[in-house]
Amino acid sequence: MNKIFPITLTVAGSDSGGGAGVQADLKTFSSLATFGTTTFTCLTAQNPDGVTGIAEISPDFVSAQLKAVSGYFSVKAAKTGMLYSAKIIEVVAEFFYENPDIQLVVDPVMVATSGAKLLKDDAIDSLIKDLLPLAKLITPNLDEASLLLGEKIHQYDQLVPMAEKLFQKYKVPVLLKGGHLPNATEATDILFDGKSSYLYSKPFLKGKNTHGTGCTYSAAITSFLAHGKNLPEAVGSAKEYLHLTLEDEIQTGPISHLNHFPEPTN
Repeated sequence: MNKIFPITLTVAGSDSGGGAGVQADLKTFSSLATFGTTTFTCLTAQNPDGVTGIAEISPDFVSAQLKAVSGYFSVKAAKTGMLYSAKIIEVVAEFFYENPDIQLVVDPVMVATSGAKLLKDDAIDSLIKDLLPLAKLITPNLDEASLLLGEKIHQYDQLVPMAEKLFQKYKVPVLLKGGHLPNATEATDILFDGKSSYLYSKPFLKGKNTHGTGCTYSAAITSFLAHGKNLPEAVGSAKEYLHLTLEDEIQTGPISHLNHFPEPTN
């Protein structure tokens, strides 16, 4: 008998360099035995040196993609990445408001690792007001969390209270990613679901190319949710998977990239 793969959906931008965005999401979905569908919000001209151009997809065509996918497939879980503009966020939020059975992971992508802005200034309010309340989970890194809270996060002992503050402010479960803490020997993330805190930690791997880790992490959580895991289990499994993609990196010419199809450890 053929195995039935759960359907996942990414709503995000394209990375022409293949390391992040929709491309990373689809590799993750496939690696974790889900069938990935897509809605493109932007096209980017980029490579590992940075982003040189962004072309926004019209909100009407974003909506058309969402309707085409949901009109045929029964999507179990979805994630959003680069949404870019307020108009696109409004369209995406309307779709998920009308489809509450889809488990939604929101990666609040604002700035690329290279420093390129991936979210217009006027879109932040729409992200907060329209989309975040619909999420099963939001996955900010430290910079994004600082923007959402209006205060900086500098040290390890801030992670739990700041995750709790984010939940109190936005009323949705939060995975606060602490991998950018200075001088960290562990990559530590905190999940707060409104009742309990969960800590996920892996040794910090030095000298790795981390481009696409945020996209991969949120796509992996989405995949495990689609397979029926609860939120703490999905995050834990995704953390393990992300560590493997870094540990088992692949060489792509002058640099390395995440290996979205890592060798199992046992």
